[in-house]
Formats: sequence, C-alpha cells, structure tokens
Amino acid sequence: MKKEEITFSFGKNWEEFIKKSFSQERIEISKNYILDFLELPDLSDKYFLDVGCGSGLSSLAALEAGAKKIVSFDVDSYSVKTTEKLRQMRGNPTNWIVLGGSILNKTFLSNIEPADIVYSWGVLHHTGKIWEALENTSKLMKKDGFFYIALYTTTNKSAYWLETKKRYNRASTLEKKWMQLAYIIRYTIIPQLFRLKNPLPYLRNYKKSRGMSYLTDVKDWLGGYPYEDAKIEEVLRFCRKKLSFELINIKTGEACTEYLFQKRQI
Repeated sequence: MKKEEITFSFGKNWEEFIKKSFSQERIEISKNYILDFLELPDLSDKYFLDVGCGSGLSSLAALEAGAKKIVSFDVDSYSVKTTEKLRQMRGNPTNWIVLGGSILNKTFLSNIEPADIVYSWGVLHHTGKIWEALENTSKLMKKDGFFYIALYTTTNKSAYWLETKKRYNRASTLEKKWMQLAYIIRYTIIPQLFRLKNPLPYLRNYKKSRGMSYLTDVKDWLGGYPYEDAKIEEVLRFCRKKLSFELINIKTGEACTEYLFQKRQI
C-alpha cells in the first residue's frame, strides 16, 4: 500500500501564527486557561514539560505563570525555531530550554528529566502511534506530578475526517485554500446564521478560549495527519490500567477532550 503523503507542516502553520497573531493578550489567555484546568494559582516551583510545543505559546504562558523550569520540544524543526524565537523575545531565560526531538524516540526521551507538569495539547494523536506516544509521555512525569493531555475524540464522523485530511494533503495550494473556505462556510458561518447569530463576533472572540487563531486552527485541523482518535472511555481505561493514573479533571470540546491525571497512590 502506498504511504499517504504529508504536505502539511504544523511548524510552518505555527510560525505563521506567531508572525501574524502573537500578542501579550494571547499569552495571558493561554496562561489563565492552563492554570484554570490545573486548578493552580500559578506554577511557582514547578517544572513544566511541553511535549510537542508547536508555536511555543503554552511554554511562554508557563513562564509567565512563574514556572521555575520549562523544557519544550517538538519533532517539527519549524516549531522548534518558532518556540526558540519566543524564548529569545523574552530575553533568553536560562530556565527555558527548547529542543528538537520525537516523543517516539526513547533515546532522546532518556535525556529528559521527569517533570512536575507534563503537558501535551493536541499532539499525540498526530504521531501515528497514539498509545505508544501516550505511554512514552507518561514516563516523563514525576510520581507526584500532573499529566495534562488533549486528544481527538472518536465520533461518528471520524472516518470522514480521516479521508478529508488525506484529501487535503494531496491537494494543490489553491485546492487547500478552497477546502479551508468550504470548511469555514459549512462549519462556522452557516451554523452561526442558522442560530440567528452574526458569525463575526465568534471569529473575533475565538482567541478567548486558549489564545489560538481561528484560521490557524482550521489549517491545523484539515492538514493534521497522521490522524488518530480515541473514545473517552478508551483513554480512561488505558490510563487507569496501563499507567496506574487516576482522573483529576476532564473537559470535552468540539474535537478534543482534555484530561488531567495524577499517579494513583497505592
């Protein structure tokens, strides 16, 4: 079977996001979102590990939240470069390290010190080996640490989205733009109008959830391949039985479910 071609770069998408949309407001939104889900007032005395750091926004948010140490890594060289750019913009803090590496590379992971907070938002389902990636990530957490992940949730349209992502990666640049426009019309503008709402406030306020950009997320969703998803009960069962984790917090969304785990105390 011919291997599906990947023409989408998460890193280039995040590089564009930082160039066009980066702001202090987005940092604050991201920081508050992370702290709210962790149910912590700040990250003082915490070591924050950002697995698949993407734009670097979450790592910078952790720095702003007072983390004593941040380690960010990504397999995409553009993500590494973009995260390093944010680090430089903050004066090259010595307590923030940016690395290039894969969550599937155990040799690379063996050199990373276990963290108080292991954070991986919307990353592990793009490795092509979601359960291996999940287990590898869990081993980077201290015994009394927090494990904060977000994974795509299985729905009755999962197969449709898998084929859509394959088609997007096969498409020309112009065809990609048409697919983006079609997505925006079908899944944002029409639903908003159907509810008798103006779609413009939704688009303007999109950043207020996690500090992200609407168009960046559209490209990320359509182009993100490999693509896997998991039922909530599958994730809970795996983390309980395989990793001996207990659920602390959970939040469902349109595509991802966020999970917060801690090691079960015996």
